[in-house]
Amino acid sequence: MKKIIALFLVISAYAHAQDVNTLKIASKIKQVTVFITGGEEHRTATVSLKKGRNKLVFTDISTVADHKSVQFNSNKAFNLVSVSSEIDYISFVDNNPRIKQLQDTLQLMRTKVVDLQNELDAYQQEKNLLQKNTDIKGEQENLSVEELKAMAVYYRTRIMELNKIMTDYNNKISETNTTIWRYQNQLTELNYKETIKSNQIIVMVDVEEATTMDVDLKYIVSNCGWQANYDLSAENISGKIELKYKAKVFNNTGNDWDNVDLVLSTSDPNVSASAPTLTPWYLNYNSMTDFEGDYLKKEQYVVPQNRMYSQYSWNSNVAPQMTQNLDGLTLGGNTGITNTWDFGGGTNPTGSSVSFTTIEVSQLSREFVIARKYTIPSDSKPYLVDITTHQLEATFSHKAVPKLDKDAFLLANIVGWEKLDLVPGPTNVYFAETYVGQSYMNTANVEDTLRLSFGRDTRVEITRRLMEEYSDKKVIGPNRKDSYTYEIKVKNNRETPVQMSLFDQVPISQDSDIEVTIDEISGADHDLTTGRLLWLVDLAPGQTATYKLAFTIKYPKDRKITVQKYRTVSAPKF
Repeated sequence: MKKIIALFLVISAYAHAQDVNTLKIASKIKQVTVFITGGEEHRTATVSLKKGRNKLVFTDISTVADHKSVQFNSNKAFNLVSVSSEIDYISFVDNNPRIKQLQDTLQLMRTKVVDLQNELDAYQQEKNLLQKNTDIKGEQENLSVEELKAMAVYYRTRIMELNKIMTDYNNKISETNTTIWRYQNQLTELNYKETIKSNQIIVMVDVEEATTMDVDLKYIVSNCGWQANYDLSAENISGKIELKYKAKVFNNTGNDWDNVDLVLSTSDPNVSASAPTLTPWYLNYNSMTDFEGDYLKKEQYVVPQNRMYSQYSWNSNVAPQMTQNLDGLTLGGNTGITNTWDFGGGTNPTGSSVSFTTIEVSQLSREFVIARKYTIPSDSKPYLVDITTHQLEATFSHKAVPKLDKDAFLLANIVGWEKLDLVPGPTNVYFAETYVGQSYMNTANVEDTLRLSFGRDTRVEITRRLMEEYSDKKVIGPNRKDSYTYEIKVKNNRETPVQMSLFDQVPISQDSDIEVTIDEISGADHDLTTGRLLWLVDLAPGQTATYKLAFTIKYPKDRKITVQKYRTVSAPKF
């Protein structure tokens, strides 16, 4: 009786297993939500289910998919039994006939190498035999000269023939091995491309009756992401600034995103399901990035660079200095470099070739729904995606330090950018349809105004000359008195008014024997601590303004002081 019951259970289990309807589903990726690092793929398919239990096997799923994040939905009623995943180590070869072709070719080439090596070994044995039997005398006591010559010619001729044959075989073996190496590399790359999408997501569902339903599958993947990228452009100093918000998106998941709907998100796909807990929020000056004081912030601008993003500012503790990599205005002080993503190109069988950096984004996440469809292959290369375009309010001004540089620099104060939920990223800067350089949009800055340099403005003419008729050097008793008078002229050649901050300086004595007297500064704002002079210049179109700077230095005649500053440059030596 027990045997009958056991047999009945086995038959029932077998019959139940036979009742499971197994379907292999070749779904298509319709939508991808790309996070800054990571993404969510959304697949859709139409399946025909039988009454009862159905096993849905979704093939060609990326191996970097997180099976714990799988979500299965349908437009019809169903009972979800289980969700699991497994790697298909066999069928991916059948999916790509090229892999089988390369495997067969490699097998034939390896067999050819073995045959060549066997033939080469046979000739080597013949050569060894000749070399071991060099005693041509044998049992004969006397050999004629003709016999000796004939034997020598035979050995020499045959050894030369064998050497040529063996060299030819070695060359053939080397060429074949090189071809094997190339084919093996190609096979490795194809295996990687197929293996990385050889995952299968298995969904077990029960339905009350046979039906056809539309199903969709969502899951989180790694090996993808996006970087913010911007274009800032201005036609002239009176118009608005156009901000083009773009993104560089890369995909190395193993699955190509072919004509998909894209959503770019700043949220974190790995966030915890636990409710957050507030911690004390402390405010101090150190909480600001690159805090330098309110006064310094007013003079701080981001200068577009060709290879780096530098931030220049006036430092009240040092005199203005020049730098060799100056594309805009440097008023001494600190410089900072912000790292960005470095996108690599090409596929890499070992994984992504994209390097990463750390950026700060808002705690409140934002999603950008891209208006049109995009195709992004799984090759780790960055593809540019247009997000949106904004028109920003801006005020333009000029700044110049003619003591250090004869050019005026156009500066923009851009407002309203902090309301756009921007993500830190590189920014290409254009003015009057001319490329100025690359800057960096640092959205972690608490300021509501983005200060940006648009480079040199050659339409504002500045000259600074020493007026020799008012300058002299003379000795009076034990002291020397050196007088200097400079004339600064600023001309506006633009068709619009120009507002300019014009900087210069007077020397500061750090020795009791040195006395500095300021004779004239033409109403400039004088900072007694640093010696800085500032003129706020308003010029109408075509207008010229003139300013004078005069000072006298008195010091002992047996001492020497350096009035003129010098900079160090590289120069040829012959």
